[in-house]
Amino acid sequence: MTNDIARLARALVHPPRESCLPTVLTPQTRQSASTSAATSASAGATPVYPSARYAGYVIAVLFAATLLSQLDRQLPALLVRPLRKEFGISDTAFSLLQGYAFAIFYTLAGLPLGRLVDRGNRRNLIFVALLFWGAATALFAFGQSYAHLLLARVGVGIGEAVLAPAAYSLIADCFTPTQRGRAIAIYYVSIAIGSGASLLLGGWLLATIPPHGLAIAGIGSVPAWRLAFVAAALPAAPLALLLLLTVREPARQEVAVASTGMETDENASIRDFVRYLRLHAATFFRVLTYPALLSIIGYGALAWAPALFERNFGMPPMHSGPVLGLIIAIAGAGGTLACGFLSDAWMARGVTAARFRVALLGSVVFALPCVLWPLMPDARLAFALLFVSVFGLGIAQSAAPAAIQAVVPNRMRGQAIAVYLLLAGLLGIGLGPTAVALVSDHVFHRDGALGYAVACTAAPAALFGLWLIGSGIKPYARTLAALHDAQQRR
Repeated sequence: MTNDIARLARALVHPPRESCLPTVLTPQTRQSASTSAATSASAGATPVYPSARYAGYVIAVLFAATLLSQLDRQLPALLVRPLRKEFGISDTAFSLLQGYAFAIFYTLAGLPLGRLVDRGNRRNLIFVALLFWGAATALFAFGQSYAHLLLARVGVGIGEAVLAPAAYSLIADCFTPTQRGRAIAIYYVSIAIGSGASLLLGGWLLATIPPHGLAIAGIGSVPAWRLAFVAAALPAAPLALLLLLTVREPARQEVAVASTGMETDENASIRDFVRYLRLHAATFFRVLTYPALLSIIGYGALAWAPALFERNFGMPPMHSGPVLGLIIAIAGAGGTLACGFLSDAWMARGVTAARFRVALLGSVVFALPCVLWPLMPDARLAFALLFVSVFGLGIAQSAAPAAIQAVVPNRMRGQAIAVYLLLAGLLGIGLGPTAVALVSDHVFHRDGALGYAVACTAAPAALFGLWLIGSGIKPYARTLAALHDAQQRR
């Protein structure tokens, strides 16, 4: 695992020649790329994938973009107290800022953007998205009212909506099916690292910047929380430029005939996609719903963990933030990598429904710890159980993108990932933080009961998610076999 990550880091610093500037900019090479794409997509053609070195570089750039998106998305979790104090808001109002203000527009924008991903230039879409959400993050830092903060979070949600569908689709066209699980897992690590980095950065800033803020010539005193958002917004523009100059749009692979008999090329319509989902309803009900339930647990815990450790154990965010950041980064990344390598190993051995079966293992690991950690009387026990919970959640959640892409034709992948993100966004990113806040405010009626609110939210989601995965192995295997047979007949 360490060697794979090290190779990706070296690739980011030293881009391979395949992605050099002339490949992106000259009309001749654009024409060549278009011809290559058409050739590989033509009937009967054997898919031609990019070199391993270039494919690794693409993942490295997408890794960096996703890390930044997670940083911009999760940073408010560490700043509950200063935001509540400055704007006079409740836990529930903060949860809307952290959750639904972002999630509703993130998910609604994801549907048409997923369609664009299936039809358009994915590299260019990510370029525009990076600039857009970076600007929205900077605007959050200068917000003067709660309404301003809500609007800025809406902008972050719209900008980030394109990244996941485009990134997963790009990766699928850069790696063969037997390599795809590990490739997606390595990319997915950036989500865990980005979530952890947001807590590490926020904790570091709160520890180093005076509580009254930092005096800047010509501006005056700037609070620490505003500086944190400015710092999070700065890398967006240079990273967007790096993507534009060094990554090219790859040829779309594995154009196949779905088992419905329709041709799944660039003309595959929304009606075709819905028909395909209905044909395999038992599979897609489970494979698209279980990540949403697990997201309720993950985002609920992530949004409120710093506040929980402060309220229950008297540990301020400047102390709990770095510990939580390391737990999320290490355990989340470890679970994600374990998922990718294990699913590829099971695929190589011919294990039935290998991509989906890995999610069952992860769910068994985290189901009990995710309920127990917020109830612990000692901070060290809470941290330890949270580590196990995040590790298992990393396995189960990171199995979803590869599992979904394995059972949909190429030209439907962007739409499938968009639906996956829609459900995970509305239920996880949106409902997760808000459900915890509502239980805390309206059931227990006191700040000190936050741990009980987290546990009460996690328990039913964990049980239902475990049932969905366990009961979904057989229908998933049938869908996978049907798609494989359709591709073979073609």
